[in-house]
Amino acid sequence: MEEQTSLEYNLHRSSHHSKPTRRIRWRIFLFRKSQILLCFQDMVLLMTIFLTFTSSVVRGMSNDILRLNIPPKEPKLDPNTVCKTFPDLTPRQYSLCSLYPDVTASAIQGIQIGVHECQNQLRNDRWNCSSLEKKNKNPHASPLLKRGYRETAFAYAISAAGVVHQVAVACSLGKLKSCGCDMSRRGKVRNWEWGGCSHNVDFGEHFSKKFLDSKEKRSKDIHAKINLHNNRAGRLAVIRNVNRKCKCHGMSGSCEMQTCWKATPDFKEVGNRLKRKYRAARKVDVLNKVKTHYKKIRKYTRKTDLLFYEQSPNYCDPNPEVGAPGTSGRLCNKTSSGADNCETLCCGRGYNTLRVKRTERCDCKFHWCCYVVCQTCEYNEWVTVCK
Repeated sequence: MEEQTSLEYNLHRSSHHSKPTRRIRWRIFLFRKSQILLCFQDMVLLMTIFLTFTSSVVRGMSNDILRLNIPPKEPKLDPNTVCKTFPDLTPRQYSLCSLYPDVTASAIQGIQIGVHECQNQLRNDRWNCSSLEKKNKNPHASPLLKRGYRETAFAYAISAAGVVHQVAVACSLGKLKSCGCDMSRRGKVRNWEWGGCSHNVDFGEHFSKKFLDSKEKRSKDIHAKINLHNNRAGRLAVIRNVNRKCKCHGMSGSCEMQTCWKATPDFKEVGNRLKRKYRAARKVDVLNKVKTHYKKIRKYTRKTDLLFYEQSPNYCDPNPEVGAPGTSGRLCNKTSSGADNCETLCCGRGYNTLRVKRTERCDCKFHWCCYVVCQTCEYNEWVTVCK
């Protein structure tokens, strides 16, 4: 900065003399040349870091959602590659998939994102959603989702939230033929104006209803009604927390004017909200007059609350009938006072202390459509494992 200032000052003083001016121009050229050289070196360094990072991540690329081609080849999304690949679709879902295979692919990815976040939120619980994540399996075909447990309510809600979230984002990326950006809000508001490409949450909600609620609408029993309620609670966790994102415009980095658009919340935030609802979920007493009783419950229940009607098992032992793998072999924390402490998680069976070297997928990111990029984390440590 000092060198540049002195050059400008000398140039001003020598403006009436031709020979000094030539020398000064040459010095300015040298100064600018050194700046360009530095910038070029910085760019080379950044490109090297970027290529190194990219190569390490791509090695962890996998496609556990649908058996589709992953980058660099663009996946072909049609009824054959989407509808016939994802099992256990109901006739209504299959019909919808045949009409909108690209949107359905995003919805399926949304379900998988929901399952992934379910595992994150309940990672310390006896039931940790691991039974929902099976390669090329529909999580809704799990035996647990046919029951009325608290965990069932959470699984339904977070899956519905995932569908809304993923379809809304895919619309704004221009990936889907049936929708685009949400252009409903336009105009100037004080020192900012609506612009950009808002996430199409309305379309995401609409498709989530059609795709997930169609499984339950034909039934009139308490199970179907509570599933519909929990689906709606999951969707509202996204819809009611849409936020405004803005980009500044102005000279020299100032923020004289902002362009803003609507964006879905980070899905971890959605997961946090639904977990709080899960802990405070309300049990419904099943009576003979199911329809009348459910209407009474609905009067005194918020739309965002989660409902269940069966007492959960303890999940200590393997139970295929409810999709519970048990807790034997799970890592526990002997110093914790939470749900992951060894006494609680191991159900009083005790634990072993082992030295293990293990690798697992970590820092996973979902990309449209439909693959996951993960890094591989290695651990070499002493652990406590449930007997």
